Amino acid sequence: MTRRKKPKKHIPYSPPDNERSKVRHPNKLAAERAAEIQMLQNPGLVLRVYQAPDGGWYLTRSTPY
Repeated sequence: MTRRKKPKKHIPYSPPDNERSKVRHPNKLAAERAAEIQMLQNPGLVLRVYQAPDGGWYLTRSTPY
């Protein structure tokens, strides 16, 4: 009696959603204003604005590579 191999179920690819927990700004100007306000409130903070693949604008403390 031969054994049957059960095929593994296919799991469709879903791109990572890393920005889910971050504050999304609708455009670059709004993100820059939010960064400016936060940097005025905390003098030692340096923020920059970047656009993610989902089209939203976000703030980060990390420096570009």
